[in-house]
Parts: sequence; C-alpha cells; structure tokens
Amino acid sequence: MLRASRRPLALAGVVVKMSRGRKGWACLMVGAVVTAFSASVIAGVAGARQEPRHPVLWAGTEWKSFGSREKQAYLSGFVAGAAAEQALAKAAATGGTKDSAVPSGAIAKLREGKQLHFPYAPSVYAVQVDDYYWWTDHLGTPITDVMLSINRQMLHP
Repeated sequence: MLRASRRPLALAGVVVKMSRGRKGWACLMVGAVVTAFSASVIAGVAGARQEPRHPVLWAGTEWKSFGSREKQAYLSGFVAGAAAEQALAKAAATGGTKDSAVPSGAIAKLREGKQLHFPYAPSVYAVQVDDYYWWTDHLGTPITDVMLSINRQMLHP
C-alpha cells in the first residue's frame, strides 16, 4: 500500500494537502480530474473564440503546414483567380460589364498573347514561395503579398 506524504502537493497552482488513506487519494484524484477538465474547457473556449483565418490572410505558418498538393491547389486557384479578374477588368475597360461571366476563351487569349499578369505555372511560384518562407522572419507575411512581390521580381528583374 502506498503511503501518503504529509507534505502539501501543488497541482496546477492549487496546493492540495495529502492525508493518509483512501479518502486522501480520492480527494487528490478528484482534484486532478477537475483541474484537467477545467484546463480543457478553458482551452476549448479560447480556441472557439478564434474564427479560421480567411485564405487571403494565410501566411508562412499556413504555407509551411501545406503538403505539395495543397500548395499547388492554393497557387492554382490564385493564378486562375488573377486571370479571371484580369479578363473581367479588360472586358469592363473595352465596354463590357464587370459583372458578366468571363468566358475561358478570353483568358486563353490573354495567355496565348503572353499578357497574363501571373504568367508562370503554379509550380514555379511554389518554389519561390518556399524559398521566401525559408527565412523564419518572413512567416508573418501573407502569401498574397509574397506572390505579388515574387511575380514583380520575376517579370522585372
């Protein structure tokens, strides 16, 4: 049988005085369960208050957590979205409405004419973004800002 010590025990900041016998161990176990439960509830409440960050605000921390497929998917969406927005802006500038759907043919024409603002394949951008976030002091910079900077550097070295 284990003997309880008469020295006080600190459990999660609460001092528990040990007593001999089953009653002392039972009190200790109840205290431990209550402390663990309270800590998990507090952590859950704190986590519930934070809403997930919008993808346009994702930065190096999220980028480093992505696998290669997630990186390619994110950048493919970025490049496709930029192309669609560019085609919409061009349609609006030439008398079309900005609210109209962009036919894929308009994007294909921009691509064939080497006029896309983001002309490179997502894999090319992925390598550059990986290199950027290799420096840990860059982790707070949003991926969108990194993409704009990298693209500008690649187009105008």
